[in-house]
Amino acid sequence: MSKRAYETFVAAVALCAIPLSTALAETTLTPVLTIPIQGMPNTEAKILMFDVDPGWKTDHHIHPGHLFVYILEGSLQLDVDGSDPVVYSVGEAFYELPDLGMVGSNFSTSDRAKFVVFQFGEAGKPLMIAQ
Repeated sequence: MSKRAYETFVAAVALCAIPLSTALAETTLTPVLTIPIQGMPNTEAKILMFDVDPGWKTDHHIHPGHLFVYILEGSLQLDVDGSDPVVYSVGEAFYELPDLGMVGSNFSTSDRAKFVVFQFGEAGKPLMIAQ
């Protein structure tokens, strides 16, 4: 299997593991890169682009790796267990520790949200695990 085919397969598997409360009809996830980290056995980095509908919301979940998010358009609300909800807007970025329960949403009823997700962690783990 070619490297590109492998990366596409891994991204497709990651997409299947993402729990979403709304249909994916208009929401898109574009895999950008999945690559092993040299010198760090069993470690990989993933970069994905999300373009989500107004009202989009994840189910309650965790991320098994360290997650970095950069907002390109719209806003994203993050509800981490034990913390007050935080809203991130265009040009803002945030970091999520692994294994924290949370829900992410585009709380807007009219505007889409676009954001880039970078996850660093154990190879082969999905982006999100439903809880």
